[in-house]
Amino acid sequence: MKFTKTVPYKLKRIIPMLGIAGASLFMGGCEKEKPLRDVELHFNRDDFSTIVYQDRGEIFISELAKAYANDPTVGTIYLIPDGEWGTYVAISISDMRQTFLEPMFNYSPKFKGKGDFNFYPGAASKIPQDSLWFVSKGFTINKYRPLSDYQR
Repeated sequence: MKFTKTVPYKLKRIIPMLGIAGASLFMGGCEKEKPLRDVELHFNRDDFSTIVYQDRGEIFISELAKAYANDPTVGTIYLIPDGEWGTYVAISISDMRQTFLEPMFNYSPKFKGKGDFNFYPGAASKIPQDSLWFVSKGFTINKYRPLSDYQR
C-alpha cells in the first residue's frame, strides 16, 4: 500500500510565505496622517492687526500669523479682506500690496488669498501688475460689484 499525497505548495515556497505571514503579525499598520487644517485671517481697510503690526514706523508680520505659519498642523492660511475697499485708488492698492501683503506671501508659502477686494471701479487696472498679482495670489477684484457701479 502506497500513500501518496499531493501537497499543493512546493516546499521552497512555503518557508518564505510563512516568514511573510509571521512578519505581518508583528508589523503595525500604516499610520494615517492627520489631515491639515486651514485657517482664516480676516482684515479690513482700517485694521490689519491680524496679519501685520507696526512698531516705530516699521511693519512686521503679526505673531498670530507667524504662529500659524510655523504650526505643522496648519495646511493653508487664507488672508480674507472684509468690508468696503472703495476708497482705495491705484496708489493705495499698490502701497497695500507692497507694505502689508507681499511680506506675508514671502514669509511662507502657506499664505493664500481668498475673498474679494471691491476697489474703486477701474482703480486696480491702472497698475496692471498689481491687479495681476492680487489675482495670482487667490484674491478677486470687484467680483461682487453690481454692473450699475461701472455705468456711473
